[in-house]
Amino acid sequence: MKCKLSIHEKLKDLRIEKGLSLQELAEQTGISRASLGNYETDDYKEITHKAIVSLTNFYGISSDNLLGLTENREQHRFPVDDCPAT
Repeated sequence: MKCKLSIHEKLKDLRIEKGLSLQELAEQTGISRASLGNYETDDYKEITHKAIVSLTNFYGISSDNLLGLTENREQHRFPVDDCPAT
């Protein structure tokens, strides 16, 4: 049986895959080191929408993957301005 990783586990794994410290990630994303550290712990409160967007863009993964909705890491970019009018 495959076990899903939590958001905090995924964030830590992604950072380690890139070989970054929390400070280096903070400098590259503009998210505070303290917030990033909190996001990687079991007792974090909430990750802001802005932080999710920043982190998924930085890592090049989909927000669905980070949120555990899909195993597919591939990020598809469809700018809102390019969507057809309904």
